[in-house]
Amino acid sequence: MCRMLGMVSNLETYLNFSYNVLAAILKKLCEERGECHKHGSGFAWYQNGWNVKRDDGPLWESKDLKSFITYTRSKAMIIHARKATYPQYSPQGPKVENSHPFMAELRGLKWVFAHNGRVLFKKNVFNLRFSERILEYRGKIYKLISYGVDSEIFFRILLHTVDEIGGEEPRNVIDALRKTISEEIIEKFYSLNFIMGSHRYLYAFRFYNEEEVEPDRYTLYYMIRRGTSEAGKILRKKLSEIDLYISSEPLTSEKWVEDIRKFKEGFPVEEWIPLKNGEILVVPIGKPTKIIIEKI
Repeated sequence: MCRMLGMVSNLETYLNFSYNVLAAILKKLCEERGECHKHGSGFAWYQNGWNVKRDDGPLWESKDLKSFITYTRSKAMIIHARKATYPQYSPQGPKVENSHPFMAELRGLKWVFAHNGRVLFKKNVFNLRFSERILEYRGKIYKLISYGVDSEIFFRILLHTVDEIGGEEPRNVIDALRKTISEEIIEKFYSLNFIMGSHRYLYAFRFYNEEEVEPDRYTLYYMIRRGTSEAGKILRKKLSEIDLYISSEPLTSEKWVEDIRKFKEGFPVEEWIPLKNGEILVVPIGKPTKIIIEKI
């Protein structure tokens, strides 16, 4: 089960505090509870389009990612920590090519995608050439970044469907997602939780298989922090700044507040709102208060 963090702000801002918190929590989960998200990590940020930096190791150990995240300012960012379901010897195992977020182009524009869960597709839905990293789907050929990781395959199928449907965001993405999960191309899944970015929006989707997993296993929360709030003042945010965060873990909730206060003494508990199963949250890049939540 992977961990994800997304952010949209009305100003170009830093994600370094949230990165430090997330990295510390992941390290604690690994060392104290044996829940290790150590099979790859990545960072995507929006700056004249999406950019991606990835690593094949744990998020808390990657000096390159820490440097990028610490000094990058953006209105939209995504962080991912991977816990691979594939064995180490598998082509889809711990490799930098298999680390999220994945990037793809649609109509000349870059999209990024980070996923938490596992998807098994029905036979003959697509043709996958592992060594060449080629996906053939419904008459089209796509060059993959990974060695056929299920997450990237789902991402490519979703974008293929968006292209087929046409129209404008975010309606075409919502309709494409609904169509993709209802077309019976999936044999079995545990979770389709994802955070995806286009050139206009950030999308967060929570969808887990209620027959296979417990409801507290594949969570997704969101929270809005204003520069005028107690937390915003402690972090020395601009008074006009508004940030929306989406996370697998409610990072600054009561659950983790004692760990947070090791970084910032007296940091307040913040309210994180859980997405319900089957809900997609849509937020325009640069407009964190203009959220849409819809049931798929």
